Amino acid sequence: MLLRMRDITKDYPMGKTSLRVLNNVALDVAEGDYLAIMGPSGSGKTTLMNIIGCLDVPTAGIYELAGRDMTGLNDNQLADVRSREIGFVFQSLNLLPKTTALDNVAMPLLYAGVPKAERLERAAEALKTVGLEDRMDFKPEQLSGGQSQRVAVARAIVGNPKLLLADEPTGALDSVSGAQVMDLFTMLNEKGTTIIMITHDTSVAEHAGRIATIRDGILTGGEKDE
Repeated sequence: MLLRMRDITKDYPMGKTSLRVLNNVALDVAEGDYLAIMGPSGSGKTTLMNIIGCLDVPTAGIYELAGRDMTGLNDNQLADVRSREIGFVFQSLNLLPKTTALDNVAMPLLYAGVPKAERLERAAEALKTVGLEDRMDFKPEQLSGGQSQRVAVARAIVGNPKLLLADEPTGALDSVSGAQVMDLFTMLNEKGTTIIMITHDTSVAEHAGRIATIRDGILTGGEKDE
Protein backbone atom coordinates (compact mmCIF):
# COMPACT_ATOMS: atom_id res chain seq x y z
CA MET A 1 0.00 0.00 0.00
CA LEU A 2 1.50 3.34 -1.04
CA LEU A 3 -0.64 5.39 1.35
CA ARG A 4 -2.37 4.30 4.53
CA MET A 5 -4.36 6.45 6.96
CA ARG A 6 -6.14 5.31 10.09
CA ASP A 7 -8.17 7.34 12.59
CA ILE A 8 -6.94 10.66 11.19
CA THR A 9 -8.49 13.62 12.98
CA LYS A 10 -7.82 17.32 12.61
CA ASP A 11 -8.95 19.90 15.16
CA TYR A 12 -8.55 23.66 14.98
CA PRO A 13 -8.64 25.76 18.17
CA MET A 14 -11.70 28.01 18.46
CA GLY A 15 -11.20 30.04 21.60
CA LYS A 16 -11.80 27.73 24.55
CA THR A 17 -13.12 24.96 22.29
CA SER A 18 -12.00 23.37 19.05
CA LEU A 19 -13.50 22.65 15.65
CA ARG A 20 -13.13 19.10 14.33
CA VAL A 21 -12.58 19.24 10.56
CA LEU A 22 -11.59 15.61 9.99
CA ASN A 23 -13.15 12.78 11.98
CA ASN A 24 -11.43 9.36 12.15
CA VAL A 25 -10.55 9.25 8.45
CA ALA A 26 -9.37 5.92 7.02
CA LEU A 27 -7.82 5.84 3.55
CA ASP A 28 -5.91 3.26 1.51
CA VAL A 29 -4.22 4.04 -1.80
CA ALA A 30 -2.18 1.39 -3.62
CA GLU A 31 0.52 2.10 -6.18
CA GLY A 32 -1.13 2.82 -9.53
CA ASP A 33 -4.49 3.82 -8.03
CA TYR A 34 -6.50 6.74 -9.40
CA LEU A 35 -8.73 8.03 -6.61
CA ALA A 36 -11.13 10.97 -6.64
CA ILE A 37 -12.24 12.46 -3.33
CA MET A 38 -15.51 14.35 -3.66
CA GLY A 39 -17.12 16.73 -1.23
CA PRO A 40 -18.89 20.08 -1.01
CA SER A 41 -17.28 23.28 0.21
CA GLY A 42 -16.45 23.01 3.90
CA SER A 43 -16.48 19.20 3.89
CA GLY A 44 -12.84 18.86 4.92
CA LYS A 45 -11.48 17.74 1.54
CA THR A 46 -8.85 20.47 1.28
CA THR A 47 -7.68 19.80 4.84
CA LEU A 48 -7.40 16.12 3.99
CA MET A 49 -5.40 16.89 0.86
CA ASN A 50 -3.06 19.14 2.83
CA ILE A 51 -2.35 16.30 5.26
CA ILE A 52 -1.87 13.78 2.44
CA GLY A 53 0.52 16.25 0.80
CA CYS A 54 2.46 16.81 4.04
CA LEU A 55 1.50 20.50 4.02
CA ASP A 56 -0.24 20.00 7.37
CA VAL A 57 -0.19 17.43 10.14
CA PRO A 58 -3.12 15.64 11.80
CA THR A 59 -4.12 16.17 15.39
CA ALA A 60 -4.21 12.39 15.87
CA GLY A 61 -4.05 9.17 13.87
CA ILE A 62 -1.64 7.22 11.67
CA TYR A 63 -0.43 8.35 8.24
CA GLU A 64 2.04 6.16 6.39
CA LEU A 65 3.42 7.04 2.95
CA ALA A 66 5.51 4.38 1.19
CA GLY A 67 5.73 2.56 4.51
CA ARG A 68 7.09 5.57 6.41
CA ASP A 69 5.24 7.19 9.30
CA MET A 70 4.61 10.84 8.42
CA THR A 71 3.10 11.87 11.74
CA GLY A 72 6.39 12.08 13.64
CA LEU A 73 8.36 14.10 11.08
CA ASN A 74 9.52 17.68 11.66
CA ASP A 75 8.99 20.55 9.21
CA ASN A 76 12.27 19.99 7.36
CA GLN A 77 11.59 16.28 6.98
CA LEU A 78 8.08 16.95 5.70
CA ALA A 79 9.47 19.46 3.19
CA ASP A 80 11.89 16.80 1.96
CA VAL A 81 9.02 14.32 1.51
CA ARG A 82 7.05 16.93 -0.46
CA SER A 83 9.95 17.65 -2.78
CA ARG A 84 10.88 14.02 -3.44
CA GLU A 85 7.70 11.97 -3.09
CA ILE A 86 4.72 14.16 -4.05
CA GLY A 87 3.75 16.22 -7.08
CA PHE A 88 1.10 18.94 -6.74
CA VAL A 89 -1.36 20.32 -9.29
CA PHE A 90 -3.49 23.19 -7.98
CA GLN A 91 -6.40 25.15 -9.45
CA SER A 92 -4.23 28.26 -9.05
CA LEU A 93 -1.30 27.23 -11.22
CA ASN A 94 1.43 29.25 -9.45
CA LEU A 95 3.50 29.50 -12.63
CA LEU A 96 6.19 32.19 -12.74
CA PRO A 97 4.79 34.69 -15.29
CA LYS A 98 8.09 35.93 -16.77
CA THR A 99 9.63 32.46 -17.00
CA THR A 100 9.40 30.02 -19.91
CA ALA A 101 7.45 26.79 -19.68
CA LEU A 102 10.74 24.87 -19.67
CA ASP A 103 12.17 26.83 -16.75
CA ASN A 104 8.87 26.68 -14.84
CA VAL A 105 8.89 22.90 -15.10
CA ALA A 106 12.58 22.68 -14.19
CA MET A 107 12.16 24.81 -11.04
CA PRO A 108 11.51 21.95 -8.56
CA LEU A 109 14.68 20.23 -9.77
CA LEU A 110 16.65 23.42 -9.14
CA TYR A 111 15.48 23.38 -5.52
CA ALA A 112 16.40 19.69 -5.32
CA GLY A 113 19.98 20.45 -6.39
CA VAL A 114 19.81 18.72 -9.78
CA PRO A 115 22.53 19.98 -12.18
CA LYS A 116 21.33 22.42 -14.86
CA ALA A 117 21.82 20.20 -17.91
CA GLU A 118 19.97 17.29 -16.29
CA ARG A 119 17.07 19.39 -15.01
CA LEU A 120 16.52 21.00 -18.41
CA GLU A 121 16.61 17.60 -20.08
CA ARG A 122 14.10 16.18 -17.60
CA ALA A 123 11.88 19.27 -17.88
CA ALA A 124 11.85 18.95 -21.68
CA GLU A 125 10.88 15.29 -21.38
CA ALA A 126 8.05 16.16 -18.96
CA LEU A 127 6.72 18.80 -21.37
CA LYS A 128 6.89 16.24 -24.17
CA THR A 129 4.87 13.85 -22.00
CA VAL A 130 2.07 16.42 -21.66
CA GLY A 131 2.15 17.30 -25.37
CA LEU A 132 3.87 20.69 -25.15
CA GLU A 133 7.24 20.00 -26.76
CA ASP A 134 6.50 22.88 -29.17
CA ARG A 135 5.76 25.36 -26.36
CA MET A 136 8.90 25.03 -24.22
CA ASP A 137 10.05 28.62 -24.81
CA PHE A 138 6.59 30.15 -24.33
CA LYS A 139 5.77 32.14 -21.20
CA PRO A 140 2.45 31.58 -19.35
CA GLU A 141 0.86 34.70 -20.92
CA GLN A 142 1.46 33.15 -24.36
CA LEU A 143 -0.34 29.91 -23.45
CA SER A 144 -4.01 29.04 -23.21
CA GLY A 145 -5.52 28.06 -19.87
CA GLY A 146 -5.41 24.39 -20.77
CA GLN A 147 -1.80 24.61 -21.93
CA SER A 148 -0.82 26.40 -18.71
CA GLN A 149 -2.46 23.65 -16.68
CA ARG A 150 -0.48 21.06 -18.65
CA VAL A 151 2.71 22.98 -17.81
CA ALA A 152 1.67 22.72 -14.16
CA VAL A 153 1.16 18.97 -14.57
CA ALA A 154 4.59 18.64 -16.20
CA ARG A 155 6.13 20.52 -13.27
CA ALA A 156 4.36 18.14 -10.88
CA ILE A 157 5.70 14.99 -12.56
CA VAL A 158 9.22 16.17 -13.44
CA GLY A 159 10.62 14.77 -10.20
CA ASN A 160 9.04 11.33 -10.77
CA PRO A 161 6.95 11.53 -7.58
CA LYS A 162 5.36 8.48 -6.02
CA LEU A 163 2.06 10.37 -5.72
CA LEU A 164 0.37 13.08 -7.80
CA LEU A 165 -2.10 15.26 -5.91
CA ALA A 166 -4.55 17.40 -7.88
CA ASP A 167 -6.85 19.94 -6.21
CA GLU A 168 -9.76 20.96 -8.50
CA PRO A 169 -7.46 20.70 -11.54
CA THR A 170 -10.16 21.75 -14.02
CA GLY A 171 -11.87 24.36 -11.85
CA ALA A 172 -10.53 27.35 -13.80
CA LEU A 173 -10.78 25.78 -17.27
CA ASP A 174 -13.42 25.69 -19.98
CA SER A 175 -15.00 22.32 -20.74
CA VAL A 176 -12.73 21.52 -23.70
CA SER A 177 -9.51 22.34 -21.84
CA GLY A 178 -10.80 20.49 -18.78
CA ALA A 179 -11.45 17.37 -20.84
CA GLN A 180 -7.92 17.54 -22.25
CA VAL A 181 -6.43 17.72 -18.76
CA MET A 182 -8.55 14.75 -17.66
CA ASP A 183 -7.33 12.78 -20.68
CA LEU A 184 -3.79 13.64 -19.64
CA PHE A 185 -4.40 12.34 -16.11
CA THR A 186 -5.79 9.10 -17.54
CA MET A 187 -2.69 8.70 -19.70
CA LEU A 188 -0.37 9.31 -16.74
CA ASN A 189 -2.28 6.82 -14.61
CA GLU A 190 -2.13 4.21 -17.37
CA LYS A 191 1.65 4.68 -17.34
CA GLY A 192 1.71 3.93 -13.60
CA THR A 193 1.34 7.31 -11.86
CA THR A 194 -0.67 7.15 -8.65
CA ILE A 195 -3.19 10.01 -8.57
CA ILE A 196 -5.42 11.45 -5.86
CA MET A 197 -7.75 14.16 -7.16
CA ILE A 198 -9.90 16.46 -5.04
CA THR A 199 -13.04 17.71 -6.78
CA HIS A 200 -16.66 18.70 -6.27
CA ASP A 201 -17.53 17.89 -9.91
CA THR A 202 -19.08 14.46 -10.53
CA SER A 203 -18.16 14.47 -14.23
CA VAL A 204 -14.51 15.05 -13.31
CA ALA A 205 -14.53 12.43 -10.53
CA GLU A 206 -15.86 9.80 -12.91
CA HIS A 207 -12.52 9.78 -14.74
CA ALA A 208 -10.96 8.16 -11.67
CA GLY A 209 -10.91 4.46 -11.01
CA ARG A 210 -12.38 4.88 -7.54
CA ILE A 211 -14.40 7.60 -5.80
CA ALA A 212 -14.49 8.38 -2.10
CA THR A 213 -16.80 10.97 -0.56
CA ILE A 214 -16.17 13.33 2.34
CA ARG A 215 -18.86 15.23 4.20
CA ASP A 216 -18.63 16.95 7.59
CA GLY A 217 -15.13 15.55 7.99
CA ILE A 218 -16.20 11.92 7.55
CA LEU A 219 -14.73 9.99 4.61
CA THR A 220 -16.63 7.08 3.07
CA GLY A 221 -15.22 4.72 0.47
CA GLY A 222 -11.64 5.39 1.47
CA GLU A 223 -10.61 1.91 2.57
CA LYS A 224 -9.86 -0.75 -0.01
CA ASP A 225 -11.28 -4.24 0.38
CA GLU A 226 -8.73 -6.68 1.73
